[in-house]
Amino acid sequence: MRVFTVDLDQPAEVVDRLDAMLAPVERDAPAPIRVARAATRIVLADALDMDPARVPISRRCAHCGHATHGRPTVTGGAAISFSLSHSGAFGVVAVVSGDVRVGVDVEEVKPRLHLNALAARVLNDEEHAAWLTLDHADDRLRSFLRAWTQKEAYVKALGTGMATRLRDVPAQVEGWRRCALDLGADRLAALAVDRAELGVQLQHVALAPLVTSNDGTAR
Repeated sequence: MRVFTVDLDQPAEVVDRLDAMLAPVERDAPAPIRVARAATRIVLADALDMDPARVPISRRCAHCGHATHGRPTVTGGAAISFSLSHSGAFGVVAVVSGDVRVGVDVEEVKPRLHLNALAARVLNDEEHAAWLTLDHADDRLRSFLRAWTQKEAYVKALGTGMATRLRDVPAQVEGWRRCALDLGADRLAALAVDRAELGVQLQHVALAPLVTSNDGTAR
């Protein structure tokens, strides 16, 4: 399992270059999301040894048939699975070989409006009772985001989306690995994969090419 981090705040010339890799339906989104989608194509293309623009990605929902809001998959018989998440100007792409269910989720650590109501909706009764015992606002925020990211990663791996309530997601599932990812103090992230044992390797995707000045020198 390889997990790639990517900076989504890119210069306009880099975004333009990345847009050329996207299918038309992938371009109808703000620039950070388009950058995240292009970074996913770059990572997959490297693994599949093909042009990023030619990686056959489908986002068709397996439940309702909608063309754009399903769990993304590589079609055409490629033995590779992936998941993408982004928060603010930061993205994470998880990639693994084989027919594996995988989900990743990342969230910026920043205050949430109506955190108490969110916690009551996302945490089950036991989790919520433990959460209420935390005294400090930062502890409550981080505890909530740890639970949120682990539940979201699992639901994304299942591909069930809104059909599964987060408070109904169990703490552990036999045969699955769910773990936190250490991506620094400013964000919390989690990975879920339907393999009890699978090594995780963290890498970074560098998107910005060298920019050449008028005198021909790189800067």
